[in-house]
Amino acid sequence: MSHDSDQRERALGSWALVVEEDPSQPQRLEAVRRALRLKRFEATALAAHLPGTVRRGARVDLAPLLDRLQAAGLRAELVRR
Repeated sequence: MSHDSDQRERALGSWALVVEEDPSQPQRLEAVRRALRLKRFEATALAAHLPGTVRRGARVDLAPLLDRLQAAGLRAELVRR
């Protein structure tokens, strides 16, 4: 993909990173938090979005996050919006 199309995707939030994990399971929530490299205090806000979209942007930016989530055994996918 070209730099221009990456920028366009970022501006439009063309892709969504969707995580299908239950936030009521503390170990799963902690695993998602670690995979996304969030601070502990950000876990509450994260839990409010689970299951569901946790980030929007360009595929090129979200793909590494998806890889980390899946490597941790978490259910996640990229969805074109």
